[in-house]
Amino acid sequence: MRLIRDAYLILSAKGARTLASGMVSVLTPIYLAKLGYPPLYVSMGVFLMIMGNVVSNMLLTWYGNVIGKRRLLIMLSVLMVISGFILMITDSIPLLALALLVGNISTTGTETGPFQSVEVGVAPRLIGDKVGEFLGLYNLIGYSASSLGALMTSLPSYFNGSIQVMRLMFITYAAAGLIMLIIYLRLKAIDADYGGTRKVKLSKGAVDDIRRLTILFSVDAFGGGLVSQSLLSYWFYLRYGVSLRGLGVVFMVVNVITALSLVLAPLLARRIGTLNTMVFTHLASNIFLILIPISSTFIGSLAFLLLRQSLSQMDVPTRQTLMAHIFNNDHERITANAITNTARSISSLPGSPIVGLALSMGLFQLPFILSGVMKIMYDASIFILYKDREH
Repeated sequence: MRLIRDAYLILSAKGARTLASGMVSVLTPIYLAKLGYPPLYVSMGVFLMIMGNVVSNMLLTWYGNVIGKRRLLIMLSVLMVISGFILMITDSIPLLALALLVGNISTTGTETGPFQSVEVGVAPRLIGDKVGEFLGLYNLIGYSASSLGALMTSLPSYFNGSIQVMRLMFITYAAAGLIMLIIYLRLKAIDADYGGTRKVKLSKGAVDDIRRLTILFSVDAFGGGLVSQSLLSYWFYLRYGVSLRGLGVVFMVVNVITALSLVLAPLLARRIGTLNTMVFTHLASNIFLILIPISSTFIGSLAFLLLRQSLSQMDVPTRQTLMAHIFNNDHERITANAITNTARSISSLPGSPIVGLALSMGLFQLPFILSGVMKIMYDASIFILYKDREH
C-alpha cells in the first residue's frame, strides 16, 4: 500500500511542477520582452533556465547517492520557492538571472530535469509490470497540467498586459515548489536503495547503452533546444504579433493535443512496438516542424504546429519504457536518466542564442529547418541501433 501511495505522490508532484512550468515557460520570454529587452537578451534568459537544468542534473549524477536523491529533490524544491519569489518581487537583471538559473524551470511542455530523472527511475520498482501504463499516465498528467499553466498566461491580458500582474503570477511557481517540498518530505520510497556512497556499480552493457543513448539524445535535444515552448511563444509573438492572451490559448491547445496523443502512445506501442512508435511518430512530427515557418500566415503556422504536437511527444513515454526495459535496476535507470538528461540539457543550450541571433537577423525559418533536420537524423540513428534490442 505504501508503494501505491508513493506512486500517487509522484503523480501529484508531476502535476504541480508541470502546471507551474507550463505557465512560466510561456510567460517568462514575453515578460522579459515587455521589460524592454531585445531578442538576444530574451534568448539568454531562456539559456539560463536551461543551464539551471544542466547544473541540477549534474548534481544528481555526481552527488545524488552522497546527498541522497530524496534530500536533493527537497533542496531543489526549496530553490523553486525562492526562485518564484525573486521573479515576483524584482526586475533587477542580476536577480532575475539568478532566479532563472536556480529555479530549475522547464522551458518545454516536458522535462529533462532531476525531478523526472528520479521519478521515472524509481517507477518500475513501485509499479512493476504496469510501468508502461504508469509512464503514459505520468506524462498525460504532465501535459494536461502544462496546458492549464499555459492558459493561465492569458490572465495579464485582462488587465491590459500589466507588468505587475505578470509578476504576481510567478507566485504560482513558488507555490508549486512548496507543494513538491511537502510531497518529497513524505516520499520515503525514493531512497529505498540509498547506500550513502558516490560509487554506483554499472554493468559494462549498461555503460555502453548510456554512452550510446547520450549521444543520440544529445542530437535530438540540440534540435529541440531550437524550438522549446519558451522560444516558440516568443517566435509567434515576434513573427505574428500574437498577444499574451492568444499565446496562452495557443499553448493550452498545444498541450491538450499533446496530452491526448500520450493516451494513444501505449496503445499504438502494443500494436506496432515501442521503438516503432517512438521513431515513426517522431519522424512525421519533424516534417510538420519544418513546415511551421514556411506558411506566411498565423493560421497556417499554427496548423502545422498542432499537427506536429499531435505526434511529437508520443516518443516520451515509449522512450522511458524502452529505457526501463534496457536497464535492470534503480541505480542503472536513475543514473541513465540523469546522465542522458544532463546531456540533453547541455545540448539544448546553444538553441536559445542561435534563435536569438536568427530572429535578430530576420531569419525566422532557420531554427525550424535546422531543428527538423537534426531530429530526423536522431530518428534514423536510434532505429538502426536499437531495432533488435526492443525486447
